[in-house]
Amino acid sequence: MVNKKELPSIELDLSIIIVNYNGKIFMDDCLTSIKKHVLLSHEVIIVDNASSDGSVEYIRDHFSDVNLIASEENLGFARGNNLGSKSAKGKYILLLNNDTVLCSDISPAISLFEQQEDVGVLGAKMLGRNLEYRYSAGHFPSALRLLRISSLFKTDGYFKHGDFSANDNKPVHVDWIEGSFLLTKKHVYDKLRGLDENYFMYVEDVDFCRRITQLGLNVVYFPGASYIHYGGYGEGRLGMLIKGFRRYHSNFSGFPQWLLAQLFLTIGLVARIVVNFSIYIVGRDVKNMNRARACWRALKDSPW
Repeated sequence: MVNKKELPSIELDLSIIIVNYNGKIFMDDCLTSIKKHVLLSHEVIIVDNASSDGSVEYIRDHFSDVNLIASEENLGFARGNNLGSKSAKGKYILLLNNDTVLCSDISPAISLFEQQEDVGVLGAKMLGRNLEYRYSAGHFPSALRLLRISSLFKTDGYFKHGDFSANDNKPVHVDWIEGSFLLTKKHVYDKLRGLDENYFMYVEDVDFCRRITQLGLNVVYFPGASYIHYGGYGEGRLGMLIKGFRRYHSNFSGFPQWLLAQLFLTIGLVARIVVNFSIYIVGRDVKNMNRARACWRALKDSPW
């Protein structure tokens, strides 16, 4: 590792950790939003995962106040965040994706931890690039839910349309919150040894939330804080997602539930292949063929 800036040995309120891989295009908006909406004492730690788009040089030239850790290899999301946490001086840690923009002061989210000692991790309201509401919290991935992965998101009640005003934007208990905005206490993150590094990307946030609950702490969704997340899910990443769910059940399930999870994941992939290929045969829409191919690669590359 090179070019890691030494930090003073003082405790700040918050350490914001951003793992970057070829995200130079997002850097200005993300870091500018932090300066605007993070009003308490904080630091920004960026772990660059061997970007090839000039990210490292751009950060050095334009954001000298950032603690930059330039990795010579792509560590993935979990390892990258854990590396950044080793330099963190904040009482709280915020894992924040590089392709995000904070839309509100996050001080109320920090205050919630002070008011409720049983809060272990907190997520915020996620918006898309056009400020549309996006799902970012959900249910733990039971074997049955893996037949239809979209069923993992919480979509009932206030979560259906994202209007929490009738609930006065109060925090809501959920099973998991998305890792693009994951706020927790530094000592809790350290106690859990951070994210499970056996996940390269995807499902490590769900795993972390599950381990939070095993400590007797709560996972909360806080609609009083919001952020834009430009990124989205692509079919090419399906394989990593499936591997993540297999890893999750290896970590937390007994043999019967583990076996069912493997079976339902396989059935779900096969069903998607058949459906998308059939639609392609009828309509010759290349998108359906690409989806079928992605499912086939995920089936082939993520054995039991």
